[in-house]
Amino acid sequence: MGARMKICDAHVHLGESGPWQPYHKPTIYIEELMPLLDKFNVARALVFPNPNVGDKYPETNDYIVECVQKHPKRLVGFGRVDPRRGREAIQELERIKQKLKLTGIKLHPMVECFRPDHPYFNKFFKVVNDLKLPVLIHTGEGFSAPGLAVKVAKKHPSMILIMAHLRESCVSALRESSNIYVETSGTLPEFVEMATDTDEDHVLFGSDVPYYRYPAQTAIIEVAEISNKVKRKVYFENFERLFAT
Repeated sequence: MGARMKICDAHVHLGESGPWQPYHKPTIYIEELMPLLDKFNVARALVFPNPNVGDKYPETNDYIVECVQKHPKRLVGFGRVDPRRGREAIQELERIKQKLKLTGIKLHPMVECFRPDHPYFNKFFKVVNDLKLPVLIHTGEGFSAPGLAVKVAKKHPSMILIMAHLRESCVSALRESSNIYVETSGTLPEFVEMATDTDEDHVLFGSDVPYYRYPAQTAIIEVAEISNKVKRKVYFENFERLFAT
């Protein structure tokens, strides 16, 4: 990766994982994560709980707080909630912001099995917006289709919505709403080029550790045909502006 450009990573799982993947349990604790960040020159990382189906998000959110308190200059903490839980979900949003003092939330429409633009979740996203919680949302197929998240972003234009796993339809989303960012884990170099051509200030590097590995994810940025100036924006400058300390 050239002269070891520093990295700010917008997509890192941390803590115990539920058994949602039968052949891969991606549990990773802070004692394992910090040496990994040091090894790959990651100055700061956005961390959030691993998927935990059931009632475990509050306790895993507590773990994120413990880790951020140990490493406040290195970690940006996001909480997780299951939006289907109605009032319980809203209470956890309020706890995330007001008591835990976490910075934002991570949502995964496939793991939590919800369609973001469904009217049932209007109140949930209104509270997210009112609390000024940035959202990192998984994108993919089905409920995770970027077009569904775009509807939420347009309804709440002051909400920061980061689309994980940059794909071509995420590039289209960048054009549609100025409050949308994209994150690069698991993407292709061509999509990095398309996204930075569209809005080089709204593209964030992401690793999806521990599901993916830093050498593979940085290689995507390195082989993309973008300038070093743009690489600096993707690797760390856009993140530092968004999550200024």
